[in-house]
Amino acid sequence: MTPIGVGVRGLLAAGLALLVGAPAPLTAQHYARGLREVRDVGSGGVNLVLAVPTGEFRRNVDIAGGLDVFGAFNLGPSDAVALRLDGSYLIYGSQNRVVTQPFYPVSINSTYSIASFGAGPQITLGQGPVRLYGFGTFGASYIWVRSSYGVDGCGCDAFASGTDFDDWTVALQGGGGLLVNLRSRHVPIALDLGARYLSNGEAWYVSPGDVVPQPNGDVVIYPVRSKANLVMFHVGVAISIQ
Repeated sequence: MTPIGVGVRGLLAAGLALLVGAPAPLTAQHYARGLREVRDVGSGGVNLVLAVPTGEFRRNVDIAGGLDVFGAFNLGPSDAVALRLDGSYLIYGSQNRVVTQPFYPVSINSTYSIASFGAGPQITLGQGPVRLYGFGTFGASYIWVRSSYGVDGCGCDAFASGTDFDDWTVALQGGGGLLVNLRSRHVPIALDLGARYLSNGEAWYVSPGDVVPQPNGDVVIYPVRSKANLVMFHVGVAISIQ
């Protein structure tokens, strides 16, 4: 074989080796780029809430309970600074009464509620299995009492319902807590333990028991106005959003 033929065969063999070997590093580079693109968007979760009224509100309202739902969306490559969206629903009283009517007794079931929502910054400290966080939000609270009417004596089979009284108020919230890792792989999940102060300012509301049904079917309502602030304790889970 001539030297030219040997040279051509050598070039072909070298080119084939390059073609066979090239996909491995290219694939590795593409995989690495894919890994770098995956990051935490933030977290979301749900909490059980126990709320204790303060000041004037405490004289008219007992302990409240309910749920809190939140989402914290990272404003950078980590969760150190995030935008928190927060909403809660609390029941601060309920009452069931039976009023005698000319033809049949009517049961009246009243539920006293507060719904709050807001948005604001959240700061998280640490990267280990236990982290500290704090937040503040600005939003609004809706306070209302709603009654349903039934004829079975327990209010279970309601034939009518309506809002007896309601009010809106500006809501400021500040709090914080601990995030304790429950699971770190796949979708990270953390136990969320915390507390916050909910300032509703001056608001109109109805105290439990102040929706008073009358024998003629009318309802008399006794609203009061005072600061309606609460200290809220929560426990729940925070789930990473990726």
